[in-house]
Parts: sequence; C-alpha cells; structure tokens
Amino acid sequence: MSETSVDTLRRRAEAALEKDERGSSAEKILERLAQLANDESEHAVFAHRHLAELRLERHPWRAALHLRKVIALAPDDDVPHALMGLCQALLGNYQAAVASYRRALEHAPRTPWYHHNLGHLLDVALDVPKKAVRHLELAHQIEPDHDEIAASYAHCLARLGELDGALTLARIAFQLAPRNRDHARLVSWIERGAPANEKATGDAGSSRASDVPKSEAVVEALERGMTRSGYSPDQVDRARHLWSDYAEGRRVRVRKPEAYAAALEYAMALILRRRGVTQAMIAKSYGIAPGTLSSRYHAIRDALALEPGDPRYVRN
Repeated sequence: MSETSVDTLRRRAEAALEKDERGSSAEKILERLAQLANDESEHAVFAHRHLAELRLERHPWRAALHLRKVIALAPDDDVPHALMGLCQALLGNYQAAVASYRRALEHAPRTPWYHHNLGHLLDVALDVPKKAVRHLELAHQIEPDHDEIAASYAHCLARLGELDGALTLARIAFQLAPRNRDHARLVSWIERGAPANEKATGDAGSSRASDVPKSEAVVEALERGMTRSGYSPDQVDRARHLWSDYAEGRRVRVRKPEAYAAALEYAMALILRRRGVTQAMIAKSYGIAPGTLSSRYHAIRDALALEPGDPRYVRN
C-alpha cells in the first residue's frame, strides 16, 4: 500500500478515536493500519499501542501481544511497560507484571501509580512487604492526598509490624474517603493488631465489588482528579450533575470509584472540546487501565446520548 494510503488510514483511526466510536469500529481501522504499515514505522507503533489500550481489559493476552511490538520499537516509553504490567497482572503473571512496572519506573521514576501498583503486587500478590514498602512510601510522598495510596501503604506497614504508622495512614485514607467501607475495615483490622490470619479487606486498593454503589466515592475521586487537571469549580459541578444523571434510576455497580471518575472526566473533556486529551492520559492519572475507562465512558455516553458541547453540561 502507498504511503498516502497508510496516512489516510492513520487519519481515519485518529478520527475514530477522537469521536470515541464503538471499539469495534476503531479496532477495525487500527487492525488494517497495523497490517499495512511498515513494521518499524511510527504508524505501526500508533496502531499497536491503541489496539492494546482498547483490548487490555477484555483481552489482556491479545493486548500483551500488541504491547510487545510497541516496546520493541519504543523501549524508552514508560507507558507501554506500565500497560504490560497491567496485562500481566490481569493474567495472573505477577512476576512478569513486577518486571514490567520496574521497567516503566526506569523511564518515569516519579510516577506515583507505577510505584503504587508495583508495591501492591509485591505486598499482596508476591507476599514480600519488605520489598514493597519503599515503593508505597514513595508513592505516598508524591501523591499524599490519595486515599488508595495511603491505604496500600498502611496495609504494608501493618504487615511489617509498624502498627502506629499504619494506623495513622489508614485513618488518613478514611478521612480522605469516609464513605469507603474498605478503609473503615482496614482501620479496624489494624486496631485489632493486624492479625495475620485475617484478610484486611481494605488492602492495597484492589478492586472489589460492593453491595452498595459507592456513588459518593466516585464524586470524591472525580473532584480530586478534575481539580488536579485544572478544571474550574463550575466545570467540576457540571461533572457531578453528569454523574447524578447517569446514576439516577440505575443500579450502578461500582468496583473502583476511580474508573467511573476517570470516565466522567474524559466525558467532560470531550463535551468541553478540550484538545490533546486522551483516554490513556486520564486513565494514567487515575491509576486505571485505559480499557476500563473506555468501557465506562461508552456506557455513560450511550445512556445519556452525550455529544460535544452538550448544553446540559456546559453553562452558557
């Protein structure tokens, strides 16, 4: 295929991603681009990277195959290594996940979510809290106001017998997100001496289903995230209304509040026509997989028939 035709496919793929069409539409264009572009070209990197993001949650093994190609062509980019870490964790390959996060940190050593996710794996999945603690400590130093990071750090310290420091951090996590029942359970577990024969359900910020939708926790995460991204108080208020409109009358099952918060911020970015905002960028700031953001966003968009400049969420 000619270079012009490949360029055309690239523009079509970018347009599909920008409009955030159904994944199948964008995936077909990206697959064609990956097939026809030179294997070592920037177009190939673009195609495989976005295919990995789209497929990560649904098909982590397939996403990992795409990421291998991206990493081979762009080994100094931290994001593909971190995405590979998520893939391997979802597949249960925890040693491989740890190795991927370590490589991501080589290129972006001050990214709190890489330290957090690496520490989580070392503490909970691989049962080596002594190796985990320095990563969780650094994540907390960089992002001191995030409740999940504080909870993860508290859990690790408690396992190491540092109960006073652990209890202080657990209480901070609870204060930051007082409606998070897992944080309340973590505080209680530490107050009882962090017995090893009991599982702390508030550990390490992992995703757990709740019998009661954590709507307030979504709002808290959304407010923190959008404020961090430079949105005005009025725009944050519009985003809260967006969440209220979506959640009203629906049984929304919230496993991880950050997933819906990230999807809501992405929806607002498109509604407000913010340029240069990508799913990967927002997902990274909330510590979730791009595929998770995409699936939540599509559900919200379709339910409310959102469109750029939507007058319901833009104040004139």
